[in-house]
Amino acid sequence: MSTSPTPASTNELHRWARFVLVNDRAPRVSADCALCGNEIENGYVRESRTRLLYCATQCYAGHAVAIEKQQRRVS
Repeated sequence: MSTSPTPASTNELHRWARFVLVNDRAPRVSADCALCGNEIENGYVRESRTRLLYCATQCYAGHAVAIEKQQRRVS
């Protein structure tokens, strides 16, 4: 048995991670925040399930709250 850590596969990462925080990088193509619409320039949050981009953790959290409220209204 090996005690060295093994990297998680891409499928495992998507199953457990809800978002990815990217510091000091811009997306490959110009992109806007999914919540506020600001252009993403340096660092962003990517939701792993939908692959939406957010300019800050506050926008990501705000979008999650908005979706939860919408789902409550529908059901």
